Amino acid sequence: MKNILLLTDFSENANNAIGYALQFFSGSKCVFSILTVQKVSRYTTSDLMSSSTSSSVYDSIIKNPKGVLSDMINGFEKKYKDEAYFFDGICDYDSFLSSVNQVVISKNVDLIVMGTNGATGTKEVIFGSNTLSVVRNVDCPVLVIPENYMFIKPENILFAIEDNEVFESTILDPLVDMITIHMTKLDVLLLKEKLINTEYNKNMKSEIKTFFKDFKYNLHTIVNVPADMAIDCFVQLNKVHIIAKVIHKKSFFNRLFSGSTTGEITYNSKIPLLIMHSN
Repeated sequence: MKNILLLTDFSENANNAIGYALQFFSGSKCVFSILTVQKVSRYTTSDLMSSSTSSSVYDSIIKNPKGVLSDMINGFEKKYKDEAYFFDGICDYDSFLSSVNQVVISKNVDLIVMGTNGATGTKEVIFGSNTLSVVRNVDCPVLVIPENYMFIKPENILFAIEDNEVFESTILDPLVDMITIHMTKLDVLLLKEKLINTEYNKNMKSEIKTFFKDFKYNLHTIVNVPADMAIDCFVQLNKVHIIAKVIHKKSFFNRLFSGSTTGEITYNSKIPLLIMHSN
């Protein structure tokens, strides 16, 4: 059984990411923990203490999220009644990263699925740039679903490996699971700084061959091209439904997501991104 954490702020983007996950794992036995985190620090203590259960403040930060979450889960239980799915709704308050980390540990989460952005404008709760925060600060694989990306059964997954990167087979379970669930073809892309076939390159190819011996895969090499550009070019020239990458903090992910002073994130790829963390 897989334990999947779905993050929502009830935006269309978050709902789309949840829909993707529920379709992706069709036929698998899964526990879906659906977490919404409400930021209440913008309200003062006196606001909360003086509010009755019928007040707008209470409704907006206490009653409504729980009710919406409950309705959402009821809808999923009916829609996916023939699946081996179990849903658990969690409504938490104030600290987004703390909430996510607690659920990851308490629920023994195997994978987090979330959208690239949340709601925007004055009605935003606390999503948006939290995608970057989760990837940087939560020790759990993350599947990031771009805005408006509709589920397509993945036929091809691109796994990119940068030069001098250690091949860590122990952290590739999410990738193996995805390949296995949909019998997906795999493209392994080696991103090399130089054309020279070093001892490192030979060992890397040997490890790849050994690890993926039971799967259909093709090995490709691109030399002296920045990782983000190389991946983007490969995706444009080939059929790719998911990009998979092992990241190190403040390295590859920073080149895929560009931050601004307002905390907004621009995600360059229109394809779901599976992020696994290096040990």
